[in-house]
Amino acid sequence: MIGSVVRGIVVTVFAGTLALVSAPAHAEGSDEGNDIERVELTGVNWFDTAPLDVRAGDDWVTRMDLYTVKQNVKAGERRLQHAGEGQAECSAVKVQGELVTTLCTRVLRLEGGTLTLSDMMTYAPQERVTAKSAITGGTGRYRSAYGDGYLTLDGRYSHWELNVDE
Repeated sequence: MIGSVVRGIVVTVFAGTLALVSAPAHAEGSDEGNDIERVELTGVNWFDTAPLDVRAGDDWVTRMDLYTVKQNVKAGERRLQHAGEGQAECSAVKVQGELVTTLCTRVLRLEGGTLTLSDMMTYAPQERVTAKSAITGGTGRYRSAYGDGYLTLDGRYSHWELNVDE
């Protein structure tokens, strides 16, 4: 009887140790197949219905052209190349003094498909701001996209640094 109890303890300890040792290896291996694509875009607004004096509950739409930076290492040149179009639909959810908190849904239409993003940020409308944005989906090449990145707003310009996981 003591032998079966000892054998049960040994089996339990061995199984627990095996589970602990194999779990990290499995977790590391599960990321090997994931392709994370870094997408950097610069937007130039050409249409914006945001009110000058934003109040809670205000909604607006912004449309922009999107560009990527292409580098020619041999020539030491950097130039912008048209990458697509974007649109943001935003709502002011809170206004406190000069700070505005907005909730925005953004759609970036690129050559291979669209990326859909969502973010909430608090900022002073006339100042540059950088905030986190979540990738909530996409179409075409990005049909199973998710991830996040940073969005910087600076006047009529915007800049995205996204990590797109597919």
